[in-house]
Amino acid sequence: MDQPSIHPGRTFAPDPSFASAPSARDRAPESPNLSPTLSHATLQDLADTPADIRPPTTPFSAFLLPHQYLVFIFPVTLLFGSLFGYIGGDRPSYFSNKRNILNMLFVKNGWGWTSIAFLVYIAVVFSKALIHQQDSSYNTTRVARPQENDESSNSNNDETTTTESWTRTTQRSSTHLDQDQRPSMVGTNLPPIGSTASTKIPSDVVVKALVRWGLATLYWWLISQWFFGPALFDRVFVMTGGSCSIDGHWSHHHCRRHGGNWTGGIDISGHMFLLTHAWLFLMEELSIFLNVPEAWAALQNRRAAKYSVWAIVALTGLWWWMLLMTSVYYHHMAEKLTGLFFGVLFWSGSYVTLYKITPFPSMPNQAVIL
Repeated sequence: MDQPSIHPGRTFAPDPSFASAPSARDRAPESPNLSPTLSHATLQDLADTPADIRPPTTPFSAFLLPHQYLVFIFPVTLLFGSLFGYIGGDRPSYFSNKRNILNMLFVKNGWGWTSIAFLVYIAVVFSKALIHQQDSSYNTTRVARPQENDESSNSNNDETTTTESWTRTTQRSSTHLDQDQRPSMVGTNLPPIGSTASTKIPSDVVVKALVRWGLATLYWWLISQWFFGPALFDRVFVMTGGSCSIDGHWSHHHCRRHGGNWTGGIDISGHMFLLTHAWLFLMEELSIFLNVPEAWAALQNRRAAKYSVWAIVALTGLWWWMLLMTSVYYHHMAEKLTGLFFGVLFWSGSYVTLYKITPFPSMPNQAVIL
């Protein structure tokens, strides 16, 4: 059989008749084309597609963070408790007596208990972590000095000895803290693992937390204790026709203290206001435990931090229960609704709006050392 001649500079296309069909073993399984050719019209459609497409939103999504939906607990509790009392659930019981131990010991001093629990939490979690950070920086600076003094020497042996000394000292200072004292970082806005910044928290985190607490305390004081004279609630009561049975007393506290009766007008529920205001404040300041599941696991290594957090959780549970009892046994619906309104007012004006857009005091930090 003649062989085809090969001419330089000329190429020959293969004859399809000589191509043998691949066997079933050699053929790849049929699959759809995963990289189809995009036409110009398709590319233009993709270019015209908005880049900020978002999932469907609720009417409140533009204002509330996920954990802030817990605010709806309070109107639901108020309506349920009021309905339960209306159908006969307000029969005399231990909690219908204003002198029950929970009301006299805790609710009457509600903001004091809230402040104590919060300040202990700040001291245990944030302040202690900041002290550890300062100690760590101080130890590193003291160890680095011999190495700086030896820079004038060109001996490699001296440099090796200094490096080994620095390593041993660092290890000793690291193991000096036991497992309960060694802080661990948790949060939602942390840098990558291994980054130097992952062991730090902002130095002003305590200052910002104390400013938020101070503003919340000032609001509580103006509403229920003093507003350039009588408290705001007392002024509302008098403006709506209320008065004390003893002349010359324009404060609810002084009227009752001198044996008078505070009657008439709209007596805004101070319990409803205080319990709502305190509960929302504590919820926001501990929002990391609602947003970061790892925060609960980190508590296992810090006994003091764990107790401080659980104390606040127990306190918020008590505040909710006493709010329910207030809904069942005390005040008319208008008085409870106005108390709830003022309880939510500070939270909505600060944590829902102002703190989200201002750098100071800003929202509670979502990366803490426990």
